[in-house]
Amino acid sequence: MTEEMGSSQSNVRSLLPGTGARARGQPWVLFVNDQWGYGSVTTAIVIADELEGKARRSFAGMGPGFELARRSSFDTLVRADTMADVAPPELERALGTCHLVVSVMNPIAARRAARRRIPCVYVDSLLWMWARAPDLPGVPYCQERFPGAAGALERWADRLHEPELVGPLVAEAKRRRSSHPDAVLVNFGGLTCSLLDAGTTAAYADAMAQCVVTALDGWRGRVVVTAGRHVLDLMDQATLRALRPDVDLVDLSHDGYLAELRRSAVLVSSAGMHAVYEAGTLGVPCVCLPAHNLSQALTIEILRRDGVIDAMDWDRLYGPVALDPADEAEACRRIAARIHRFTGDTDARLALVDHLRGSLGRRRLAGVRDRLKRFLRAQGERGAARVAERILGLLPAASESLPAS
Repeated sequence: MTEEMGSSQSNVRSLLPGTGARARGQPWVLFVNDQWGYGSVTTAIVIADELEGKARRSFAGMGPGFELARRSSFDTLVRADTMADVAPPELERALGTCHLVVSVMNPIAARRAARRRIPCVYVDSLLWMWARAPDLPGVPYCQERFPGAAGALERWADRLHEPELVGPLVAEAKRRRSSHPDAVLVNFGGLTCSLLDAGTTAAYADAMAQCVVTALDGWRGRVVVTAGRHVLDLMDQATLRALRPDVDLVDLSHDGYLAELRRSAVLVSSAGMHAVYEAGTLGVPCVCLPAHNLSQALTIEILRRDGVIDAMDWDRLYGPVALDPADEAEACRRIAARIHRFTGDTDARLALVDHLRGSLGRRRLAGVRDRLKRFLRAQGERGAARVAERILGLLPAASESLPAS
């Protein structure tokens, strides 16, 4: 069972030398994410699972990602703003008592670890879209495979320390997909973007969920809409239930989400890279919705280019959208403008509904499933075990460098 750690001294004391893990001879690994959505949190979860029994694992963060992490197998939790310019006291205490930091797309945390001479491993999923390499002085670097990642890694190899490409950072498929799937899973994940306000996020989830439910008017099985509580609480649930009274709206843990995914005939999802990878790992066909943010728009562009999916994004609804990765804020503003336009655009919504109906045919889904499997195989074996191996390789020296308790 996890223990929530706040700012109180009594909670933080469980991480101090001479207690807990160190007394049992196991080192502490502190995971710190970027507080954007669920992708970086699920990355931390699957790597942490590989360390079970080999190290004690703590997670630091706040917001929706923290709420997802607290329902996983981390040994302790530190609620703190990990992106703050000045580290909160509770984060400073956690850094002072851990043996190694795993930074998932949080350069600030990696630089803090480097300044304190705490061994650190940096894990990235989006180097392929960055306009420049992250500033990570002397921190071992792992990049998840995706089209364009290898070229970016080669281009910036001199700026990254011990860079390595690893396979998809998804959970191992320990159980097979159900042979009689009875659900359509509609996934919005974390939908957390500091460049988009809560009203835009709610407008996106409402419009997309209503279009999906309308497209599924002949489906006799279950329809499950999953999102973080921060999204569900702002959604117009009454309108959605008027379209389909038996729709389930749920906030799932990562394990709960994967269990529901195994029972699903299809995943209809905002285009998070890991949602696509997880569906492919379980052999579930995936239909992507128009993008909620820049990374999703670029993901759709690449997956369409490579013939993996045929998603209807904003460019097909409203014409070309100039999105510059070097100006993510402006790109998100342009996407937000299209989201709000879409909410009141009957013709565009009908176009998306028609596209979804065509995409949900059995033959089309079988083709998507097969292409997704081939695409996933091309990205190599699961990468979490390899990242865990790099972490464990640094831990003996890290443990010896700390004073005895």
